[in-house]
Amino acid sequence: MLHQAITTGCHPMPITHKIQNDLCTILIRGEISIYTSKLMQETLLELLQSEHIIHIDLSEVNEIDSAGIQLLISLKKYAHNKKTTLQFQEHSLCVLDVIDLYNIAAELGDPLVLTQR
Repeated sequence: MLHQAITTGCHPMPITHKIQNDLCTILIRGEISIYTSKLMQETLLELLQSEHIIHIDLSEVNEIDSAGIQLLISLKKYAHNKKTTLQFQEHSLCVLDVIDLYNIAAELGDPLVLTQR
């Protein structure tokens, strides 16, 4: 198992990943926004190029905006074209709220666990 935190310059990026039994699990912490999505996209595309089964854990995402949603959709399309299995998992409440707001659950195609509020 490889567990690796990704850093850019002197700032740690809120993305860590581990690889176990051909499954790459990526954990994203903090915000996925217009301020972070470009750098996240570059990092996540690198992993999508080298791995074939990827799960992205969104449980520690505490803010997501339309740029973040665009990033999730673009990653899904990229993975589909590359025939890579990409699944978003453990969606945080803020991620579920935005997915519901934009009505894109079917487009993302991932199982969603809805909680009672």
